Amino acid sequence: MVVSTRGILAIGLGLVGLALMVGPSLAQQDGAVRKTTGPTGGATPTAPIPPLIGTVDMDAVFKSYEKFKMSNKEFQAAVMSRQNDLMKIKSQGEEEAQMLSKLTPGTADFKKHEDLLTELKARAAAGREQAQREFQLRESENVATIYKEVQLMVTAIAQWRKMNYVVRVTNIQPTGTDPNSVMAALQNTIIYADPRNDITNDVIYNLNRRYKATAAPASG
Repeated sequence: MVVSTRGILAIGLGLVGLALMVGPSLAQQDGAVRKTTGPTGGATPTAPIPPLIGTVDMDAVFKSYEKFKMSNKEFQAAVMSRQNDLMKIKSQGEEEAQMLSKLTPGTADFKKHEDLLTELKARAAAGREQAQREFQLRESENVATIYKEVQLMVTAIAQWRKMNYVVRVTNIQPTGTDPNSVMAALQNTIIYADPRNDITNDVIYNLNRRYKATAAPASG
């Protein structure tokens, strides 16, 4: 909807009039607030904590976390196994379709293979839908679990280094041959960060050390 200049001017004049009417009452209220919260009438505000900001490259952490690598391998193996099962059903369907093309329509044999082909198509479609739902849920649960572990480690290291903020950065340098890297750089809100306050390597090291310790087989 296009708003005319005259309409904007009318709205502006109306707001000016409203400000003139409300101004004195706001000033009175402001004076009352100042009296109650000023040095002589209220509690002294708590001094703010000086910010110490750290940075972490979450993409690098995920890619270097051994547990995430292992879970990805297991995920891909499960996907391939399910895909192979679906391919077997597809191959059976193709065989039935070829057989059906050689039979005379309306015969009992034709009806038998036609019903089997219909059943195989339904099984394949249902299997694809079920696999898609199952693996989407499994992937989201896996990423959520890894993210919580990373978040806890970031928190522990940040507190150990006396940081009260940790912001996400990306260390991927944009290149003209990779449009994705350019888009990632443009979307990055941090243009510069002191590398001395980056905790990415600390997070990766401690995550992998803890994972190896917990994943190691028990001795004895």
